[in-house]
Amino acid sequence: MLNITMTQELSAPQDEVWSTLSDVSTFEKWHALHEEWVQTPPRDLEVGSTIVEKIKIASITDTIEFQVESLRAPEELVLVGAGSTGSMIRLTMNCAARGSGSAVTLELEVTSPLLFGVVGKALQGTFRKKLTATLNGLAEYLA
Repeated sequence: MLNITMTQELSAPQDEVWSTLSDVSTFEKWHALHEEWVQTPPRDLEVGSTIVEKIKIASITDTIEFQVESLRAPEELVLVGAGSTGSMIRLTMNCAARGSGSAVTLELEVTSPLLFGVVGKALQGTFRKKLTATLNGLAEYLA
C-alpha cells in the first residue's frame, strides 16, 4: 500500500479553495492525475455521489469509479474508488483557513497489484510528483 500526504499553503481564502476542490468539473484545470471523465460528474456532490474518471500515472491509465465517502464543507472531501487495474484509491482533500489564506492537504492511499517490485517503486515516485503537481496546479488555478 502507498500512503502519501502533502500540504501546501495557498493565498486564496478557504471558501474559494473549497469551491474549487468540491467542484469536480474543475479537475481538468488543476488535478494532475485527472485524464478525463468517463461519465459526466454530478453538478453538486453529496455523500454517496458517484464519479467515474480516467486517471493517468506514468504510462498507465486506470478507470476509477469513485464514491463520495465524506463531505464536510468547507473542510473535507473524501473520495474512495476502485479501478479497472484492481487498484483501490482513497483521496482525502482537506482545506483549513490560515489567516487570509488557506492550507490544502492531500492524502492519497493506493492499494494496487502494480505497486510491487521495480515498477512499483517507480510508480510510487510518480504518484508523489503528481500530487505535488496537483497542489501546484491548484495554486496556479486559484491565483
